Amino acid sequence: MQPVKKIQQLLDAHDARPMGRFGQCFLIDLNYMAKVLDIAAVDAKQCTLEVGPGTGSLTEELLKKSAKVVAAEIDRKFCEILREIFGERENFTLIEGDALDGKHAIAEKILHAVSPRCSLVANLPYNAATSLVIDALIESCLAVSQPANHVTFDSLTFTVQKEVADRLAAVHGDDYGLVSVIVALMSDIKLGPVIPPSAFWPQPKIDSRIVRIDFNPQKAVKIKSLDTLRKLLHMAFTQRRKHLLAAAKAKNSPFTPQQLATALLQLNMPQTMRCGETSPEFFLNLSNILAD
Repeated sequence: MQPVKKIQQLLDAHDARPMGRFGQCFLIDLNYMAKVLDIAAVDAKQCTLEVGPGTGSLTEELLKKSAKVVAAEIDRKFCEILREIFGERENFTLIEGDALDGKHAIAEKILHAVSPRCSLVANLPYNAATSLVIDALIESCLAVSQPANHVTFDSLTFTVQKEVADRLAAVHGDDYGLVSVIVALMSDIKLGPVIPPSAFWPQPKIDSRIVRIDFNPQKAVKIKSLDTLRKLLHMAFTQRRKHLLAAAKAKNSPFTPQQLATALLQLNMPQTMRCGETSPEFFLNLSNILAD
C-alpha cells in the first residue's frame, strides 16, 4: 500500500498528475483500503480485474492475494509507472486504454484477458463507475446461457461516490432508476462503509462508499430477453414522471401504447402506472411479457 508521499514521488518522477477528466482520485487512507480488500475476500485461485489502478497501491495487495491481476489503465503515464513496478510479475497483466468499448460494453481485450470468469476489485474512476457495473452484470447475464462466448463477473467490490452507491441499491424514491433495476434483477448488493473526502488525494467534494455486488445467476436466468428489458428501462426512466403508456407515445419508442396496455392488463396492473413508481419485479414481468 502506498502512502500519499510515495504516490506523489512516483507521479513527479514520471511528470504525471491526477486528471479530473478521468475521475482520478487516489485512495490514500490505508485503513479504508484494507476494508476494501476485506470486503472483496479475493479468491486466491481466481483472476481479479482492477480498473483504474493509478500508481498501483491496491494492485500490490491484489497481486499477493490473487492468482492473476488484470489492470486496465487509460492514462499513458500511469501505465509507465505500473510497468516499472510490476512489469516483471508473472501474474500481472496491464491493459492500456479505456475499459469501456463505448457505453454499452467492456472492452474486448479486457474480456479476453479475464475470461472465463473473474472478480472486479477497484477504486473506480468516478466517470466510468455506473457504466462498468451495468456492463459487467449484463456480460455475466449473457454468460449464463453462452458461457463459451461471455465472461462471468462473480463479484464487483469497489469504491464509488456515495450518491452512485445509493442509486445502485435504491428500491424506490429519487435515487431509483435504470441501474437500480438492473442491479436488483441480476445480483445481490451490500453497501459498505462511507468514506470521507479526506481519505482520497486529490480530495473529492463528496463522500464515497465501498460497495460489493455479487452476480446471482438464479435471478438473471429469469430474464427472457436482455434486449427487451434494456429497451423498456431506457424508455421508462428517460421519462420517469410520465405514465408508461404516455412514455410509449414518444418518438422512436420501442413499444406501442397498445402493446404496453395489453401487457399491463395481463399483469393486472393499472394503465396509469408511472415509471418511477414501479418495482424491479414489475419490470422483469413486463419485459418478459413484451419479449413473448
